[in-house]
Amino acid sequence: FCPIRGQRTKDDGQRRQWTKSAASDIYHIFIDFHHLLVHTTMSRNTAYRIVARNVLHSSRTKKLSAFYHTRTSKAFKSTTTPTAAESTATATAATSKRIRWQDIVNNPKVKAALPVIGNGAYLAIVSGFLTSDMLQLRVALVGGYTGLVAFHSLHPKPLKIPLRWSAVFVLVNAVAVGLLVMDRYGAALSLEEEELFKNHFSQLTKGQFSQLVSLGQRQEIPDGTNLTVEGKVCPRLYFIEKGTAKVYHHGAFAAHIDQGGFVNDIAFQIGEEEGAYGTTVAEGDCSIIVWDQRELRDHLKNRSEMDRNTKYLLSEHLMKSLLKQREARRWNQSKAATMMSETTTMKSSSS
Repeated sequence: FCPIRGQRTKDDGQRRQWTKSAASDIYHIFIDFHHLLVHTTMSRNTAYRIVARNVLHSSRTKKLSAFYHTRTSKAFKSTTTPTAAESTATATAATSKRIRWQDIVNNPKVKAALPVIGNGAYLAIVSGFLTSDMLQLRVALVGGYTGLVAFHSLHPKPLKIPLRWSAVFVLVNAVAVGLLVMDRYGAALSLEEEELFKNHFSQLTKGQFSQLVSLGQRQEIPDGTNLTVEGKVCPRLYFIEKGTAKVYHHGAFAAHIDQGGFVNDIAFQIGEEEGAYGTTVAEGDCSIIVWDQRELRDHLKNRSEMDRNTKYLLSEHLMKSLLKQREARRWNQSKAATMMSETTTMKSSSS
């Protein structure tokens, strides 16, 4: 600080005196810090804050800082330190922000509302576990864990582990809600698809029906087209959108498959290597939807709800098909009995 080497000035003497006093203060402060850690249950962060506060509020430290500040060149200050207005604005903004959050946390109304927020959050979680609907469960969990995030955040010293994990649970369940909404409601359907859904696919949700239709291909087939051959593996599943088909089992007529019926659904439910139950022939021109069985199975593998609803849809169609086969069998028997009676009558009349 002195321009002449070896010359002691009044300022230089003051600097040495203040430096020695400040060093002594800091030494004793760190001794206290050591005792705080060893002889008390105080955390390390709390001890650090006590040390910092004592150092900053030491009168000798403030005088030493002011001395060095006045001895620093103006050029150095202009290039490395912000202006007084910028420092004041930054300090004011930080202080106002800190005070604003402290005011919220220390507000008596907020403190009174904390038990309500915490208990309400856990009640929402419990109500979600009591419901059987997955979407309602996920929505309740989002609400409950959001309440827990608010509950922990509004404490002066929040517990960080519960706060962070509650925020993670909010994110996970919110994503699950989005996926369930897409699966349940899906995209908007056209008028034709809406009618098809109401008449033949009501066991599925709209989102599941939209996925199922997008996996299939619409085709037009002429009269007499063989869709399946009895005993042979067919890798496709058919749905008759318009028209009818006949099923032959062991060479005899077994049943009609009308509009809204599935073809090769039994083999689809049993497994990939299962042969067709019967020979199915288109009766007249038909409009059909065709699915690749392997692709459809892969799609349903990770969608348990859609897989369950699809199996229920095919099982219901199978029951209807068995009833039709029983009616067809009775018709065949009555027809055979009529032919036998006519044959007997003709023989008796000829004799």
